[in-house]
Amino acid sequence: MRLRNYGVPVFALLTFLTVLAVSCTDDLNKHYSAEQTTKSNLNLYQYIQAQTELSTFTKMLKIAGYDTILKSSQTFTVWAPTDHSLENVNLLDTAQIIKIVENHIARFSYPTTAIVSKKMIMLDNKLIVFANGSEGYTFGGLKIVQSDVATKNGIIHVLSDYLPYRMSIWEFLNNAEGIDSVRNYINSFSITSIDTAASYKNGFMIKKVYKTTNILLKYFAEINKEDSIYTVIWPNNTAWVEAYNRILPYYNTLNKDGGVATQIANTKLTIIKDLFFRGVKSLPISTDSLFSTNRNGFADPNRLFVGAQVTELSNGLSYVTDKLKYNATESWCPKIKVEAESGFYRTDTLFTPTIQSSIGTGFKISNYNYLNLTPIGTGSNQSTTFQIPYTLSAKYDIYCAFVPGSIINPLNVKPYKVKFYLSYVDSNGKQVINAPVDKNNAVMAKGQIGDVFTTTPTSQVQEMLVVSGFQFPYTNLYKTTGYAPTVKLKVENVVVTSEAAKFSKTLRIDYIILKPVQ
Repeated sequence: MRLRNYGVPVFALLTFLTVLAVSCTDDLNKHYSAEQTTKSNLNLYQYIQAQTELSTFTKMLKIAGYDTILKSSQTFTVWAPTDHSLENVNLLDTAQIIKIVENHIARFSYPTTAIVSKKMIMLDNKLIVFANGSEGYTFGGLKIVQSDVATKNGIIHVLSDYLPYRMSIWEFLNNAEGIDSVRNYINSFSITSIDTAASYKNGFMIKKVYKTTNILLKYFAEINKEDSIYTVIWPNNTAWVEAYNRILPYYNTLNKDGGVATQIANTKLTIIKDLFFRGVKSLPISTDSLFSTNRNGFADPNRLFVGAQVTELSNGLSYVTDKLKYNATESWCPKIKVEAESGFYRTDTLFTPTIQSSIGTGFKISNYNYLNLTPIGTGSNQSTTFQIPYTLSAKYDIYCAFVPGSIINPLNVKPYKVKFYLSYVDSNGKQVINAPVDKNNAVMAKGQIGDVFTTTPTSQVQEMLVVSGFQFPYTNLYKTTGYAPTVKLKVENVVVTSEAAKFSKTLRIDYIILKPVQ
């Protein structure tokens, strides 16, 4: 293939254009290099209007209605972009013009004096960094080619370029295509009301100013605030439907607790609760784990973002994904652990309970405390019942962690001998109370005789499997008032007096734990 000759060699032309560009930049810098040493008698708008290199920005100020405002007695600082940087801005797009203008003006005067790095609150409430670096003063990373022009009502700094308006994560949620499902759900919690502090002065209404609040944003992530930095994974509509269908079965709910409506509500809330992370999480993420604002931890966090489309925004990053990649056990269906020493929802029968500390014993005890159960009288059938909240309509393995007597006396190697009983709501919605457990770790029908479980003397806690792979038909979620868990595990001491020399009559329990089966 031959290059056609148009009269000027190609490489010579490129060299000429490069020299021309450098010369223009040098001329621009020379034009703006002198520091302003005297105060202009003009106001901000008049001064900007008088500068030929700021003619486009002058037009933009007029379109946005700031020609009048910058003539007023109020004080502002303006970072004014030159004409050559605004060549591609559409002056017919009034909404965009207003955004750009408000993105370059802040209230009050801010000269470069004593500036090291300061976040400026612009008129659009965006936070933009005004800084003094190795290459001079910058605004949002853009070079300031002339600084500290003092006028009657403020300061002007001239920029080498203009700073495009960047949406916040909240604005992105409300404008991006393909994420209608998550947007509609979050916005369903938005409440608009009159801002009384802004609307009234001295008891009289000046004008109605409205504010919007959203309890989801307050609880999970204030993505509508410019000074709060987050990374969010947004499910697109396809991802929303997939997550909804995957999570819905975990929230099967009794009619008396709200039925299908509550099941759907809990499912939608679950979809969004682990979408938010504090700070900017650019890929690749170097840490081994990542915690959502909901305090759930995710190992190998890069997998959560694979294939997602990222957008850099004014207060963080948004990733849009076609599938939410977290799983049940690390998000909505974690292990459920009940500390035995907690008196919350525990009932003791013919036992005197005391809380014992493990500090200094060398034993690895959860929360450094365990439950010591001393029998009352010489009979048998002492028991303690643990109520277990938060179970979902899911499958769990249930364990009871026993603390050996050697924690008190190294010579005490007596095992415990117990029976277990499980209470739950069956598939017909009926409460089953104290169904016994057999030696195969299966729940038996009520009225049958359960099997005896004997611990093995160890030098540490023994996590004994009680029930294997039990499917709870309905959820057992916490309610704010009148809550009584429907799931309970009863531990019965079956050691009789004649066996006291061989088995321990005193029970020591560290915790009850339910582990989801996937």
